Amino acid sequence: MRTALFSLATLAAVLLAGCAAGSATAVPTASPAAAAPSTVASVAPSASAAPSASAPPATASPTANACASIQTLATGKITIGADNPAYPPYFQPDPSTPANAKWALGDPLNGQGFEASVAYAVAQAMGFSQDQVAWTVVPFNNAIAPGKKTFDIYLTQVSYSADRTKAVDLTAGYFDLSQAVVALKANPIAQVTTVAGLKDFKLGAPVGTTSYTYITANIQPTKPASVYNDLDGAVKALQAKQIDGIVVDLPTAFYMRDAQLTGGTIVGYLPTIGAVEHFSILLGKGSPLTACANQALASIKADGTLAALTQKWIYDQGAPALK
Repeated sequence: MRTALFSLATLAAVLLAGCAAGSATAVPTASPAAAAPSTVASVAPSASAAPSASAPPATASPTANACASIQTLATGKITIGADNPAYPPYFQPDPSTPANAKWALGDPLNGQGFEASVAYAVAQAMGFSQDQVAWTVVPFNNAIAPGKKTFDIYLTQVSYSADRTKAVDLTAGYFDLSQAVVALKANPIAQVTTVAGLKDFKLGAPVGTTSYTYITANIQPTKPASVYNDLDGAVKALQAKQIDGIVVDLPTAFYMRDAQLTGGTIVGYLPTIGAVEHFSILLGKGSPLTACANQALASIKADGTLAALTQKWIYDQGAPALK
């Protein structure tokens, strides 16, 4: 689920709220349009078992040109919103960007990183070239709130929920969330390659989350799982070697490994069982661009672009599958 990663306190609060939200149901989408330019994806689709957002059923849909003809905030351009800091692997840093630049950590404008590259692919499928894309900083909490928007579309790990659609439009999914195990590299659990191999280790997760449910219902370790009031408590327990691993959703696992832990590692992501949460593109409530954004997503799913970008920027970034 999307978490406001700029502070640990906010991260934990959103995690608990998002994980307890239950299953996610995709909104209806339109069918693929013409394939997005192949230059968007720099790798071929992978045959990996990595989960990906499922393609919608085929139905009649407008063309990419029809999407581009809908009025956007700036004539002839599409404005894309993102939170700031822009965290990897969703947005990657640009070595040529000065330290006092508008964007912290990652730079959406360079098109590098999962959500930056997906955003450009979606924009192209909607009929906008790369030089017709404008980026704007929008805090996550502002984006999901009701009211007028300063963007046409928004990508920053927004989990779909029916409750959120009361205030904003959410598209079909572009990334299906899976649970993952985070540990310290020095712990023997770091060498585990299967779900069965996790059974003899001490695992933990925040209370009331789908992560804790996954431990008890699916991993079923021989040692009772530890539960914590928030993610901060779980991280401290891991650092103190009171537990061997923490189960969290995969996007949070990247943040923990790269920003919270010294010597941390993602042991692997876990098979999806039951209802699947997904990230959606967010638009203003009733936006005339929503159907076109769904059409664009269907297009980049159908031509393999989305699968290639997911493999390159998520699963190839140190998140192996646990069988």
